[in-house]
Amino acid sequence: MSSAALSDASADLGASAMKKAIWRLGPFLGLLYLVAYVDRNNAGFAKLEMTQALNMTEAAFGLAAGIFFIGYLLFEVPSNLLLERFGARKWITRIMVSWGIVAVLTAFVQDATQFTIARFILGVAEAGFFPGVLLYLTLWFPREYRTQVLAVFALSNPIANAVAAPLSGWIMSLHGMWGLEGWQLVFLIEGIPAILLAFVVFFWLPDRPQDARWLAPAEQQWIADAIARETAAVEQKHGKVRLAAVFGNGRLWTLIVLFFGIVFGAYGLGLWLPTIVANMGDFTTTTTGWLVALPNICAALLMLPWERAARKQGNIPLQIGITLSITALSLIAAVAAQDAPVLALAALCVGMSALFSTTPLFWSLPPMVLTGTAAAAGLAFINSVGNLAGFAGPYAIGWISQSTGSAILGLIPIAALTLLGAGIGFALSRRKEFTTAPLAETTDAARR
Repeated sequence: MSSAALSDASADLGASAMKKAIWRLGPFLGLLYLVAYVDRNNAGFAKLEMTQALNMTEAAFGLAAGIFFIGYLLFEVPSNLLLERFGARKWITRIMVSWGIVAVLTAFVQDATQFTIARFILGVAEAGFFPGVLLYLTLWFPREYRTQVLAVFALSNPIANAVAAPLSGWIMSLHGMWGLEGWQLVFLIEGIPAILLAFVVFFWLPDRPQDARWLAPAEQQWIADAIARETAAVEQKHGKVRLAAVFGNGRLWTLIVLFFGIVFGAYGLGLWLPTIVANMGDFTTTTTGWLVALPNICAALLMLPWERAARKQGNIPLQIGITLSITALSLIAAVAAQDAPVLALAALCVGMSALFSTTPLFWSLPPMVLTGTAAAAGLAFINSVGNLAGFAGPYAIGWISQSTGSAILGLIPIAALTLLGAGIGFALSRRKEFTTAPLAETTDAARR
């Protein structure tokens, strides 16, 4: 067989393996992340009743909502190192059982202090899930396919918000069921799926390609060889970063600052959007839920087309810079149009679509410079430190809301930080280690 024929056969084998892996793992892991995102963000909707029931101020709620990420910061890196040791199947199962139990018990807090403690413990319990999934995906997907599966996975973000908003609104309308208030039912009912899905993970999720019975042996070998070649290329280009050197790595800190801007916006909006929308008019909780869902539905529809367009361009940091610039300008427009609810909501639709489209693009960058145990620690370190913005964002908007009487003004610091992130994206677009040539159309075979 000629070398050209061998190359074509290898490409077909790789496309077959990637198609199976993307659609077997992407939607399932996305479902798990959807449940995680609902459980960490449903406090934003429960707030509409909970603050009065627990006698909480706006700033106190912002502090409690954001302290989740302090627990994340403290336990993210150890959790990811343990995942590398014990395998994704066992460790993700443990994480999901833990956070599900804490999420359910949050329904029974009696005051602001207990709610704050519950949010902190929820962060501890869930720590390691997101970076653990990212590390898991690096064992399965070479670079040219990684943003594609990350987009499928990250699609759960806006879908979670779109589903959770009307669902939470409906659950709150069940006020009095089982003798519980509406906000308590939100935490109780939405926390149960994590526990149930944990058992599915344990019996269904393969740790590595070699364990996947739905892959042919040749497909398993193709994935192993492709990952090995990519790992060797990264280590040859940048050297093998040792675990002890991860935390002082300049490239990682640059990515952390960039990620901080993304997270500040994502969680600031995620936790305060119900309040912002509710203040636009005299809506019922059910109507508010559907209006909050609208920007998230727009984001869900645009994420995959945007990822595909960005992937073909090749310069991912440039696409991040463009996307975050659109986010910032849209949020500024929403503030300017605050007296015209339809225009403000339209601007929020554009802003959230752009912001959520940044996530899969961003997470394709760290594996370009990190491998092995350094990747396990590095991904967790980026996520944990960057996610401090998940504490700062909700708290900042809470403080602004309490000080000015207008939650929508909290979009201004979000716009400022996303502009900072856009500047970093444009700067990285000139760095060779973070840029690649446009991907060949043949990589789309896996999509088909």
